[in-house]
Amino acid sequence: MSRELKTILFLSVSAFIMLVIIGFTGVKNGAKPVNNVLVNIQDQNGDFFTDQLEIMSLLNAGNTDYVLGQSISMLDLKALELRVEANPFVKEAQIYRDVKGNLVVNVEQAQPIARIFNRNGPDQYIDADGTLLPTNARHTARVPILELERSFSWAENITETDYGKDILKMLKYVEKDEFWRAQIAQIVIARDGELTLLPQVTKQEIKFGMPDDLEGKFKKLKIFYKEILPNKGWNTYSLVNLKFKDQIVCE
Repeated sequence: MSRELKTILFLSVSAFIMLVIIGFTGVKNGAKPVNNVLVNIQDQNGDFFTDQLEIMSLLNAGNTDYVLGQSISMLDLKALELRVEANPFVKEAQIYRDVKGNLVVNVEQAQPIARIFNRNGPDQYIDADGTLLPTNARHTARVPILELERSFSWAENITETDYGKDILKMLKYVEKDEFWRAQIAQIVIARDGELTLLPQVTKQEIKFGMPDDLEGKFKKLKIFYKEILPNKGWNTYSLVNLKFKDQIVCE
């Protein structure tokens, strides 16, 4: 037998032995019971719309299907992830077993960026993906209020319409900017789709127009706050109009 053939045979046998060992170890570990359940919930700006107890209840299917003490081989981890993701405030769940026999549950929360005040129905949150979420009696997110003077055909996500996509772009623009996130308290959507912004501190109504030219309009508004108000006085104007190109109309 040639040296090359001996080498190939040796490597093949070694690989087979390793596969057998790995398989045996996997079967052995799979038979071990779950010692503990470790739930990690990622913080989204301090908003906790769910907690460890609620996640445990979802894992245990409302106290009818306990995971603690079960062998890992008996658990369908994908099914457990779907149980946890049934909570509307859970954006994604990842579940795995660590080397110590713990079942690790990593939960990413949905991130509300606005709250819809709807005169014709229940309030809802809008998350960073545009998904509509129910309100939560245990926690209120500090996000801008979106007041609707008309109804929209949004069933699950505001991006179902082109106008909703523009609204989401604006909400994300406000969310990512620390100054605007602190300044904008409410956005009123009129029947014709034009927006009025109501600030957190000052008393001016801000006529924004349609949710377009975000960079240009917010640039003009920042000039108003940084240059005009300090010189003219914070209560000099009651209305600011940003609808006209390259102009700031103050009244």
